[in-house]
Amino acid sequence: MGRRKDVFLVNLWREGAGQGQPRAADWRGSVEHVQSRRRLYFTDLIELVTFLAGYTNAGHVESDEHAT
Repeated sequence: MGRRKDVFLVNLWREGAGQGQPRAADWRGSVEHVQSRRRLYFTDLIELVTFLAGYTNAGHVESDEHAT
């Protein structure tokens, strides 16, 4: 069995942060599977983990309505 390598690009940023803003900024992010170019935008780390897990479970990606 050959060794499989998947590459992911993860970006994180904060929205809503700024001077005079009373509440804390919300974290946002995106993850892209480089080989397939599938991308997911997320607001919760569980969404990120679920996306990554799709590439480790049985070697295939489960369908996800958020992925593009």
